[in-house]
Amino acid sequence: MNVALNATNTGLKIEASVNTANISGQGATVCPRLLFQVKLNIAEETGSHSQRSIQAWSFGIMTGEFLHGMEKIADIKTYSLNRARLVGQDYPTEEYLNIEIPLDTRHIEWLEQQRAGKSFEAKVRINLQVQIFGVNPHTPNFPFGLLDTLSIQGNIPFIVPDTHWREQVLPGLGYGKVIVVELPVVSLTSCTALEHSFKALENAQKQFSLGLYDETAGSCRVALDKFFEPVLKEDGSGKTFPKLKKSWEVRLGDATYHWLNSVLSTIKIETNKPHHSPNNHFDRFGAQMLLMITTTLVSYAAQQLSGDGQA
Repeated sequence: MNVALNATNTGLKIEASVNTANISGQGATVCPRLLFQVKLNIAEETGSHSQRSIQAWSFGIMTGEFLHGMEKIADIKTYSLNRARLVGQDYPTEEYLNIEIPLDTRHIEWLEQQRAGKSFEAKVRINLQVQIFGVNPHTPNFPFGLLDTLSIQGNIPFIVPDTHWREQVLPGLGYGKVIVVELPVVSLTSCTALEHSFKALENAQKQFSLGLYDETAGSCRVALDKFFEPVLKEDGSGKTFPKLKKSWEVRLGDATYHWLNSVLSTIKIETNKPHHSPNNHFDRFGAQMLLMITTTLVSYAAQQLSGDGQA
């Protein structure tokens, strides 16, 4: 999408766009940064009063900001275009600005929460210095020289498709890479009592890959639902609270039963949050840890239940 930049009094008409197919992440977790190009389409104005005195342009330093909505995320690394153009010559109509945006873990996590599994939307605000040379009637002894130094400015929005962002950008920023932990394989047919947990974890994995971190945590909670049964509180209120089913105590023994109840209850409390509030609760790392722990616990339970009927 081309947008017109403000090039008042420069004698130029300039439009800009971002080729989102070339956006990449580099530097991993050590020095994460976004890299891409802004394409400038440059045309000379015709018939303007200033155009009669302008004879050349020299493009220099570009500075700018990287924004998400109204929030400034980072400054763009300063870049020098270092190009000159004479009036009326057959120059290419396109120039390219190399954009480098330094990031950090905190901002990447925040951007991922805002993206929430959708395409990534942002914009860059650039300021490109241009020196204008030409005929100055006020200095007859030096008729040709620098007339002015102006700025070409504007906001350039862009949208990166979800698939490209997840597959081409996040890994370069140090995200999307995982440590594989091998767990004992238990077939679904030998442990039908946990079929609901396996399906919930499969769903959680899909949601995680889409960047839906709260939904990932919610699916982890669903995976644990049938491990619990309601137990009356001892305060006489008649209210109940979820507790690991008593049948597990027979299988595991008292000490392991209380350990598993404590761990599962803690995970259940944490993963309950997305079901009771629309706000974002989990970043990528938090959702990844919950998914790993829940998968490990379900795998452990499946080992205990393999060929052993109900949970």
